[in-house]
Amino acid sequence: MESTNTPWTGRDQRAAEDEIILEQPEIDEEDLLEQPAPVEQRREQPAPVQQRREQPAPVEQRREPPSRVEQRRDQPAIIESTIQPPLPKNQRPKGRRNRRNLLLIVLGVIVVISVAFGMFNRSSGSGAVNTTGQSTPLPSSTPISNRATPTPKVTVTTGVPPNVTAGALILLNPGIVRPGTSMGVNGSGFHPRAAVDLAIKQQLSDQGQVVTFVQTDKNGVFSGELNVPATLTAGSFFIEARERGSNNVARARGMIAGGTPQLKLGTQVGKPGDMITVSLHGFSPGEAINVYWNAISGQPVATLQADGGGGVGQAKVQVPFGAAGANTFLFVGAKSHSLVTSSFYLLSLYPSVKLSNYAIRADNQMSFSGSGFGPGERVLVFLNSTSGQPVAIIQTAQNGTFSHGGAFVVPFALKGRQTLVFLGEQSGTSVAVNWMVEPYMPNAQASTYGGLPGTTVSFYATGFAHNEVVHVYVGRTQNSTGSMVSCFSTDQKGNAAAAGSYVVPGNAQGKLVFTLTGSKSGGTATATMSVTAAPSAVQVPTQQPFTCPLDTASSTSTSSTPTSSTPTASTPTPSTPTTSTPTP
Repeated sequence: MESTNTPWTGRDQRAAEDEIILEQPEIDEEDLLEQPAPVEQRREQPAPVQQRREQPAPVEQRREPPSRVEQRRDQPAIIESTIQPPLPKNQRPKGRRNRRNLLLIVLGVIVVISVAFGMFNRSSGSGAVNTTGQSTPLPSSTPISNRATPTPKVTVTTGVPPNVTAGALILLNPGIVRPGTSMGVNGSGFHPRAAVDLAIKQQLSDQGQVVTFVQTDKNGVFSGELNVPATLTAGSFFIEARERGSNNVARARGMIAGGTPQLKLGTQVGKPGDMITVSLHGFSPGEAINVYWNAISGQPVATLQADGGGGVGQAKVQVPFGAAGANTFLFVGAKSHSLVTSSFYLLSLYPSVKLSNYAIRADNQMSFSGSGFGPGERVLVFLNSTSGQPVAIIQTAQNGTFSHGGAFVVPFALKGRQTLVFLGEQSGTSVAVNWMVEPYMPNAQASTYGGLPGTTVSFYATGFAHNEVVHVYVGRTQNSTGSMVSCFSTDQKGNAAAAGSYVVPGNAQGKLVFTLTGSKSGGTATATMSVTAAPSAVQVPTQQPFTCPLDTASSTSTSSTPTSSTPTASTPTPSTPTTSTPTP
């Protein structure tokens, strides 16, 4: 190749420099195969690659590049020696073409052998064709998509009666139902315009009960509906279609849904007497649902009624009595005996009671108002201790409250500070209330503040117990009870006016003191009068010791129950001076 003398431009020089620096010689297979020689000669002679390794590589030559001026001067020669046109195909060595042909032949033989071996394996049913060139077949346990699907075996049921005609068929829709619900029955393969009875069986061996019948159309097809009896228990059942006047019989099996009913409580925490909302599903349609508390025994605390779908949308159930803490509601179907439970945390009761009076005198009635007790329970009222008999019994409402209950009459024997204990009979909860019995403090005065001997005196009194007998004494001191000179009875309010009678004796003189004492209340009052000396001697007969006639009447009456005692005469007839006025 001859070099041209075309002048170089600056751009061409820079491109040549970049090509000299960046371009590296590559080893081509054509250079290695230019001189074919026998195998022995090539073994003795070093390979072209080895020869080229011994020669200094162009890269090593470029490690010590000449100066820029020399490279530019010799650049045409370098390009001329580096870039050479490829040889034509007809001038290339024949050794390389022979190798290629030999390689193609070997590959073809391998493919033919592989295909033949795969066909042999397929004929023996061992697997798929191996196209990888390897002789190891696929494992027999590997699933092959091309393997033929085995024909399923048909098992004949030996329990089918011989009179069942092939072709009669019924289908149930739905196949799983609950007792008391309806289900569809579709049939085919019967005679046209025939009547078909539909019977239901719990077991195949049962006689069955005809529940309805249907009429086929002109094609021997029918579509009907029947109600599943509520008496069926959970498990399978059978619907049998019997054509009248023919042996056409078809059966289909259904299933009664068992499972656990579902329950939802509005709240799971409360106290006795609270009303909670209950929702239930999954029971038999229309059955009664008994509600129990902690155990399925005794009487249910409530009874609910399921609707046509076997559920209760919303119902109210009252929380019964029980121990505070964890308890259990149990809902049991009366027919299906299905059971569902739910825990319930019972809170403690904290009752409170208010008295009509916290400071009261004896022989007066006391009432009570309370809340926080159990619903509809009796509340027993005890005085100072729960060991004795209750003094009152109160019935609470359904919300555990009562108002102005009880009719406790304070006895005269009680004095000072007292305690009432209120005890719930079923809930067992209790509360104590303290109160005070006040003493009677009556007032009294004589009918006159002064008089002469022989004057008759009566008495006015207030603040005694109602309908009690008041005794009048004269000459009473701390060491002596004195002498009883008169008596009288108070009215319903404990008052008396112009009651009793006393004649001032002839020898009386100065201040005369009367002491009035209640026979039941023990209240004491005093009345005084001044006796003026007579200008002359007064002849007053001597009086016998006085005995109160009212004491006998009060002793025969029920004096222990003041509310039921019959009041005596409020103003007794004054005694004659000879019998009612003792000598002071």
